[in-house]
Amino acid sequence: MPQKRDECLLSLLSLSIKLGVILVASVSCSELTVAHQHTRALYREVEAEYARQQEHLLVARRAFAEIFQIDHGGGQLVMWDPPPSDDPERPAAGSP
Repeated sequence: MPQKRDECLLSLLSLSIKLGVILVASVSCSELTVAHQHTRALYREVEAEYARQQEHLLVARRAFAEIFQIDHGGGQLVMWDPPPSDDPERPAAGSP
């Protein structure tokens, strides 16, 4: 009988260890799932910010292209039209 009792205890111990491993694996998988969802949310935020910055860069490039135009004849033609000056002591560019 003691041998049968020892076998039952070992089986119970083995079963509890297996259940513990399954529990740890389940918790780890759930934590990984939560972390993955968080990472995807952050990626979407970064992607949206990247799109906004690309749009901002496109606007800046267009403004730059309006200020500095390249002559297609091979040379570079720089045209700059400064903003009007509201300061009466400081004449606008090109004024005598």
